[in-house]
Amino acid sequence: MKIIHQIQLLMKTSIFTLITALISFSSIVSANTWTPKANFPAVGRVHAFGFSIGNKGYIGGGASGSTTFKDFWEWDQASNIWTQKADLGAGPRYIPSVFSIGTQGYACGGGDAAAQPQKDCWTWDQATNIWTQKKDMGGGKSYGSVGFAIGTKGYVGTGAGTYTNNRQDFWEYDPATNNWTQKINFVGIARDAAVGFSIGNKGYIGTGRDAWLAGHALKDFWEWDPANNTWTQKADFGGAERYFAVGFGFSGKNKGYIGTGADKNGSPLKDFWEWNQATNTWTQKQDYAGGPVRDAVGFSIGTKGYIGTGSASSTKANPKNDFWEYSDTVCTAAGVISSDPSTTVCVGDPVYINASGGNTYSWNIGATTASILVHPVVTTTYSVTVTNSKGCTGIATITIPVDPNCSTTGVSSIYSSQGQVAVMPNPFSESAMVMVAGVETSVLHEIKIFDICGKEVKSISFSGEQVLLEREDLKSGIYFYEMTLRNKIIATGKLAIK
Repeated sequence: MKIIHQIQLLMKTSIFTLITALISFSSIVSANTWTPKANFPAVGRVHAFGFSIGNKGYIGGGASGSTTFKDFWEWDQASNIWTQKADLGAGPRYIPSVFSIGTQGYACGGGDAAAQPQKDCWTWDQATNIWTQKKDMGGGKSYGSVGFAIGTKGYVGTGAGTYTNNRQDFWEYDPATNNWTQKINFVGIARDAAVGFSIGNKGYIGTGRDAWLAGHALKDFWEWDPANNTWTQKADFGGAERYFAVGFGFSGKNKGYIGTGADKNGSPLKDFWEWNQATNTWTQKQDYAGGPVRDAVGFSIGTKGYIGTGSASSTKANPKNDFWEYSDTVCTAAGVISSDPSTTVCVGDPVYINASGGNTYSWNIGATTASILVHPVVTTTYSVTVTNSKGCTGIATITIPVDPNCSTTGVSSIYSSQGQVAVMPNPFSESAMVMVAGVETSVLHEIKIFDICGKEVKSISFSGEQVLLEREDLKSGIYFYEMTLRNKIIATGKLAIK
């Protein structure tokens, strides 16, 4: 009987000793990723205002076409849910100067529904959800001014009093006394539509435009020190000149960010840049994932940045309401890579290599699955790049030593020219994975299992590169398998069930 003859041949070979080698790996990398969050739930708009208080972000006002808005919304970072709050106390308003101190948000000046600049200043209380008018903004009517807070003080500067009157004045607001104090003027060119933010105890103003005409965008960048009331020019912004960009700072990381906006011809941009306070250098980061946009709104919460709304058109048409989170948090990709067997193998022996700890995998042999089946003929190093759900990557390698002086034994294929089969683990207790290589995998295969007397005790049909072999009611002992393809035997081997 043919199967008995095959059993006699196979019983002369040895059973694989299956040992698993575990190699942990990790790689610390910068995430530098954009993640879509729940869309801003109201009408898409340009020139909205935004700030953060604690772990909440806020967007309000803005305009779309001839309509100016006064609605005001809160976004919860933990739940990713938007909730409408009390309308802006000043009424419809676009591009006011904003900052937050403690649990209070401030919106001062900006353009009204008639497109006229204003000087009134309002504060919103997070606890009571009430807007209260404060002392008018120092310097008079203005829109397109920057605003930021340092400690317990708010700061407003630059902007435009009229279409042709850009400004350089710079003011400090003290909520304890409800008074404005003029500080030394901003020493850069008078401008509006600039970016302003703070990092620690320093304030920053950069980009903008020096006239409401094409070709007048700027890229200079300045630091203000409240301790000595001085301005110091820093390295120019790393990207092209622009205005109505978005900027925010990460105080805990001493980093500032500027991106998107309109170029000197008014066309929207999507590039995004990081400024290092310690080295005074700019580094380009991942482009804004919402695509080219101008007149958007941005703020930071902790070490995450947020950009939303704006327009992808140079004419500000079809305003958007998408909302994105930027993370440059350092993260770790970690996992485990294993080989079975882990000892020296003979020429052509099948080796099962598995990686875990990621969402996607990329091997140096071109495979993109977590597990691979290889048949090295010389000592070979295999490497895999693992990427986790946060976008972090780690690279691991494993070397499979091959003894050139021995031939394949154990779980092998008698018909090696037609196919290779590996059973991992072997011996096994409950189940094992049967993996096929070197043959067609899109057509149906059949595996027949025989006991030591040659009696068929199990049969499995499958297509693909692998199938799970479950013990079910098979008793402990030695078994033999026969794999067929198109009614032709392509491989045989031995199984051991513990």
